[in-house]
Amino acid sequence: MKNILITGALERSNGFELGDGKYYGCAKLLKLNLESGAVTELLSVAEGNENFPNEHPNLQFTSAYVEKATLWLPMDTEIRKYNYPELKVLQTISHPCFQNIHSVTAIDGFLYATSTGLDTVAVLNKEEGNIVKLINAEGKSTWHRFLADTDYRQVHSTRPHECHPNYVFKANSKIWVTRCTQEDAICLDDFASVIDITGGSGIAVHDGVVLDDKIFFTAVDGCIMIADANQKTVIETLEINKLTEFDGVRGWCRGLLIDDDILYIGFSRLRKTRAKGKLAWVKKLAKRNKNDVFTYASILAFDLKSGKIVADYPLPEESIHAIYSVINEPS
Repeated sequence: MKNILITGALERSNGFELGDGKYYGCAKLLKLNLESGAVTELLSVAEGNENFPNEHPNLQFTSAYVEKATLWLPMDTEIRKYNYPELKVLQTISHPCFQNIHSVTAIDGFLYATSTGLDTVAVLNKEEGNIVKLINAEGKSTWHRFLADTDYRQVHSTRPHECHPNYVFKANSKIWVTRCTQEDAICLDDFASVIDITGGSGIAVHDGVVLDDKIFFTAVDGCIMIADANQKTVIETLEINKLTEFDGVRGWCRGLLIDDDILYIGFSRLRKTRAKGKLAWVKKLAKRNKNDVFTYASILAFDLKSGKIVADYPLPEESIHAIYSVINEPS
């Protein structure tokens, strides 16, 4: 594998002052050459449309999905289907229940989109883009605290979220979604089936990447939790943030690509937040690592066999700030 793609966004200079749902002013798709470390910008979106709020739309490419030569790129309020490498928009899907879409995944002919702002997973017909069903990530009614006739695309933020669903995956023929608030993954086919990932430690989780009978979860502090898909329990924790090569305090860990024995892991740069409890882990890392807090986003390559960081890819500060996904280049 020569190149990987990275999705994310640039912060607005006054994003913190503007508040939730207004942080990011430019969605970014980058290509990283793994041999040279060169970064190429493939796509940049700095303007909204009728599917976004008129003022200060939150513009970011969140966790994307690659399907042959097709790239499904979600944004806060819509999902775009691109061909590759031309990057022509082939289809745009948007619905009033799309609020802070964090990811899209294609499974068994359907698209699963996490409408994080509504604590809901939207199941979509992949060809037509219509909604097949909405699934609240706690098993509750979709509209138990929201209004079915409201266009939530025009609402900047619905925080606080009850469960904050992040990332959908399939394991053992079942559909699962990670939940930031509960720090777990829950089965959307059986809500009694749960994988406790970080044990209520206050460390949020994001990705769930399946490899054979194991599920790899990213924790925001830079650890990777490995769960047995059959036992539905975490069997190993890769404490990557304790390695010498980690070399300081990196930002929010999110985005994971597995290529043979190498994990490519995304780290956003740290930003200001009003939710101070979510950054308690930063103080722990700061005590352990005397080096400065990283002011840029980065990708780490970790070798499962050797247990070592084998490459560190700093990303130019002007290229991207928040990383959502690290994915294969479509072919």
